This record gives sequence, C-alpha cells and structure tokens, in this order.
Amino acid sequence: MNVNVVNISADLNTFFNRYNVQRRLTLYQALMRELENIRAQSQDADSADKINSLKHQFKGVCRYLLLDLDDQLDAIQTCEQLCCVVDNIYAQVVAIEHEL
Repeated sequence: MNVNVVNISADLNTFFNRYNVQRRLTLYQALMRELENIRAQSQDADSADKINSLKHQFKGVCRYLLLDLDDQLDAIQTCEQLCCVVDNIYAQVVAIEHEL
C-alpha cells in the first residue's frame, strides 16, 4: 500500500488562527511534543497491537486539529506506513511555526 502525502497546511493555519498568539505557541509546543513522541514510538513499533495503539493516538491528534485523515489512517498496516504519515504531518507542522 502506498501512503498518500496529504497537504494540511491550510487546515493547520485555520486551527491555530482561532487562538491568540500566546495560546497558539502553547498549543504548537504541545502538538510538537505529541508528534515527536508518536514518531519515536512508531519507529520501534514491532507488533500490530502497538501500531494500532499509535494509530489510535495519532487519530486523536488529527481529530483535535479537525483533520479528516481517518480513511488514510485506517489503511495503515505497517510501521513504515505509519512513520511515513506521521513524518509528513510532523514536517508540515514544523513548516508553519514561523506563521504563528
């Protein structure tokens, strides 16, 4: 299965722009910590249960950000696929830091 790259930059901006600058920075830092944690754990996920647990955790982050990635996350079956999706989202979150 190929994992499609999803552009969420506009969605991230919409999410963060609902808050004042101080709150944006706090939310951004919390989001970065959560994504870094999921990234680290997904690189070492060695069982279907662990992958499913991380998918569930990541799905919660996406829902909080109002991102509709359920279909893509449901299709993930391997550690490599999960890492690819998480890395894609992580890179896009890093890229918008200067816009906050």
